[in-house]
Amino acid sequence: MSAPFAKLQQIDLRFYQLLNKVELLLYINPINAEKERQKFYKSGYSIDPVFRYPKCTLNLRAIRKELFKLEMQKIENEAIAELYEQLRWYFSGILDCVEHVGKKELFLRSSLKTFGAPSALDLQRAHALIKASKSKINLTSSQRLHTTEEALEYMNSFVNQYGFNVTVKSATHMSSKAMVSNSKKSVILKRGEHFSALELEALANHEIGVHLVTTFNAENQRLKIFSLGFPFNVQTQEGLAVLAEYYSGALNFDRIFELAVRVVLADNVIKGQSFAASFDQLVGEYKLSRDHAFKLVTRLYRGGGFTKDRLYLPGFIELIKQHPNEETMNWLLAGKTASDYQHMMPILEQHGLMNPNTYQSITFNSAKPLNKEVAQLIQRLV
Repeated sequence: MSAPFAKLQQIDLRFYQLLNKVELLLYINPINAEKERQKFYKSGYSIDPVFRYPKCTLNLRAIRKELFKLEMQKIENEAIAELYEQLRWYFSGILDCVEHVGKKELFLRSSLKTFGAPSALDLQRAHALIKASKSKINLTSSQRLHTTEEALEYMNSFVNQYGFNVTVKSATHMSSKAMVSNSKKSVILKRGEHFSALELEALANHEIGVHLVTTFNAENQRLKIFSLGFPFNVQTQEGLAVLAEYYSGALNFDRIFELAVRVVLADNVIKGQSFAASFDQLVGEYKLSRDHAFKLVTRLYRGGGFTKDRLYLPGFIELIKQHPNEETMNWLLAGKTASDYQHMMPILEQHGLMNPNTYQSITFNSAKPLNKEVAQLIQRLV
């Protein structure tokens, strides 16, 4: 990095030192979900679960204090200084979320500050997708033949195509079937699950083909912001990961239905609808099995109202509408970037603050046939 950006380099590194271990997903998964599920069923689906969460050992107050000591105005470029000011505001929201996990109203406010609420258009699209896909879901349920152990083998083989040095492992306390931990460089699958072949392909392209590609590309960038994440990067990163499912041909009606339901559930949480009422909606109106419904409602109600999950669908639709060209796709895969900050990429490149990507996503470089019915449905909405 050139000498004129010494202050930027100093602040960027300090950001990373303060925040690189603040990984919200490590604290948001209930550790007593199974026990609460059994209690909820025994209550006749009437008494809302009371979830407990992993304890956070980070000194959040000290981190926040140091974060607000950083003098952004001294960064050598005005546009970059503004970017880091917005980054501080964004991570202040993440810190709020970690601090307030399990504290219902406080957590929900923090979640809304950081991940927002569904718009009227988001809800309109979600309801349209639910209506269009409801009759086509659960077509793959009889094919869920692969155990977690077999899924681990599949993920390992997918990781080997890239040569990433990561751990592929299973864990018990998870609200999703799979996730990537950036700080621990690991792909984690939920223990005791079963996966269809199509689901495994979708998860591999989502978690490894996007989330790990951006993690490892970020490590080779000049600025740590690519690893920490640009402000409001979740919608872009999760949208890109769903786009990878789509281009791999693995995005089916089950998945579309689930992403749309998450938007509706986020709206339910915000409006104060109880866990039990949302569960009843999924089982009664949408005809989901009680186990499937419980998992979905838990994802959105955990912590006190985790609205992050409502971002996958609008993020995906935004990118479908955008038709990213090769240059834009390279920017999106350069790290934990965000569509709203694409205008910053030429500025960073111009000043020698951005490197070419080390890794490309296999998904976007292959020409697999799309699911035609799914493609037609999505195009009608955009």
